[in-house]
Amino acid sequence: MDTNELAHQIIARVSAWRGAHSLDVERIGGLTNANYLVRVDGASFVLRVSGENAARLGIDRQHELAALQSAAAAGIAPEVAAFLQPEGHLVTRWVEGHHWDVSEFRTPENVRLLTETVKRVHALPANGAEFSPFLRVNAFLETARKFQTPLPANLDTCLETMQRVEEDQRNDSSHWRRFCHNDLVSVNYLVNGQSVTVLDWEFAGMGDLYYDLATIVYTHDSHGAIPPALEDVMLECYFGAVNAFQRKRLLGMKYMLMLFTGAWAFAQQGMVLGGLIQPVEGFDYLEFSQYLFEHDIRVLQAQFDHV
Repeated sequence: MDTNELAHQIIARVSAWRGAHSLDVERIGGLTNANYLVRVDGASFVLRVSGENAARLGIDRQHELAALQSAAAAGIAPEVAAFLQPEGHLVTRWVEGHHWDVSEFRTPENVRLLTETVKRVHALPANGAEFSPFLRVNAFLETARKFQTPLPANLDTCLETMQRVEEDQRNDSSHWRRFCHNDLVSVNYLVNGQSVTVLDWEFAGMGDLYYDLATIVYTHDSHGAIPPALEDVMLECYFGAVNAFQRKRLLGMKYMLMLFTGAWAFAQQGMVLGGLIQPVEGFDYLEFSQYLFEHDIRVLQAQFDHV
């Protein structure tokens, strides 16, 4: 079924909108899901049409809803207007704000603002979900293999490095396990003055705080990591005093973030090959993942291996 036709069928199921005098629908993109701006009698909402690939990506819509509701109550996420079962289609109120561009974000003040927002996320209650980038990488690769997605020749050495990163996590006696968002790329939050609203809570769950910090480092992932001086600003804002082991833990999770992203793209490519999802116009999952393995993942692997 055409996604626009599906969106209108979903809209017809939102009881609060029945009998509306005016209703306008506009597609606004999305890689995992289709998203729409819906204007109803002067009020604006976002409809997220749940993709058929959600379960294969480890997304549980009930856990996502719990995370979103608690974050909205804390003032750092949009208000939930409707949640349609069993598919998990979601309607949230439109939030005014903009996405930082690279130069706007890369200042000490804005790095601190995002870091303080992440600390607020880490204070939220558990939502019943667990997030392990190690388990997710293995699950994504299993999906990719199932649909015969071509995988990189250096994958085995990448997975060996992953095991060493996981060992560092096991040896960390600090309180590193927190409720995390786990997907803080720049398109997943809006800024309005000194207020940051976090979007897209699909991967939220109890996890490693260093993974969220790694997402701050790579929040504009297509432009690479923030400079080392701003990484220091982030660490000092979060921890105060910073030691060498904390820096190594962050480096390990920067590596896992890139490995997770590359494996995610391989899984998405597999589902395209298997006919489970449609390709995204202007975006090549396979090309994207191959680039990560040849560049970002390789560089971070070398850095971690020499710490």
